[in-house]
Amino acid sequence: MTSAWNFHGGGGGIPGADKGAGILSICAGQYGGTKILPNGTVAIHQNAQPASALRQSGPTIALLVGSSLWGVLWWPLRHFNAAGLRGAWLIFAVYLLLAIPAGLWSWRRRNELRQHGRTLVGLLLLGGWTNVAFILALVHGEVIRILLLFYLSPVWAIFAARIFLKEAIGWRGGLAALLAVGGSALVVSNGQGVSLADLDTNDLLAISSGLAFALSNVILRADAVLGDLHRATAVWWGCVLIALPFALVQQLPALPLPEYGYLLAFSWLWIAGATVAVQFGVARMPVSVSAVIMPFEVIVGALSAWWLAGEAPTLLELFGGTLILAAALLQITRSQGHPILLGGVEMEKGEL
Repeated sequence: MTSAWNFHGGGGGIPGADKGAGILSICAGQYGGTKILPNGTVAIHQNAQPASALRQSGPTIALLVGSSLWGVLWWPLRHFNAAGLRGAWLIFAVYLLLAIPAGLWSWRRRNELRQHGRTLVGLLLLGGWTNVAFILALVHGEVIRILLLFYLSPVWAIFAARIFLKEAIGWRGGLAALLAVGGSALVVSNGQGVSLADLDTNDLLAISSGLAFALSNVILRADAVLGDLHRATAVWWGCVLIALPFALVQQLPALPLPEYGYLLAFSWLWIAGATVAVQFGVARMPVSVSAVIMPFEVIVGALSAWWLAGEAPTLLELFGGTLILAAALLQITRSQGHPILLGGVEMEKGEL
């Protein structure tokens, strides 16, 4: 940005400029330099570009960081599982650490919760199951397969929005459904023919997690007034309450003392940090842009699982995953007015 100022008065020192421009030239260094115009006007070139570039790239960086954290979520989960904090006990502990402070905050503002009872119950049940099922599947299942089956959630949302919100499916929705069905068939069967026998427990958990996620979005679309942290609080407490009965039938965890510090950091920094990063990003960019970036989670998950766990997807799984992500992109961008964002402002897996 360039500003042109005329100065008159004491002092000098810049040939061809009005008196006083010499003082200006010294101060102008912080703006990027000066230029003397033919009429004696001093033009200051301000270095506003770095700050502007940072503001523009900040949401993209935040979204990439948040998506990467979710893509590698399987790694700390398996670490804690190997250390002795397994399955449902892990979910219970992680989300209890988030739910207690968030619940205290929400309780102090409980007057804001009036007339939102049905929404809170829906988020508690559906949002809670989303995370419980997703994490259980990630701990024990094949990472890329679990992520891709979860990413069927935008397609489930097509039918949920049609049934509950009376929204038209449209050609984009129909095409997205066909792509998703074909892609999921390739991922599950690896081209050997589709059978229910190909679905193991982890596959069913991932699919049910995506379905619950889609229904959660429908609930939020029907009640857009409820604040983000109240939503998160309901979902986090849902994770605690749903994980507890599963945990009670498992053996009590025996976790080494240093792991408790790691658990606290994982809950408050990794889970909460990923949630804030993704919400910050998608709230400050068009849906069409964030929808393209969000599948970066699957790419990071696939690469990290291949590098750290030796899980290499087949070509057919990769092709099926491409079809599923294409279906998700079609569905996410088909309605700018009512986006369904994976990891977005409406409902992010970290918020789930």
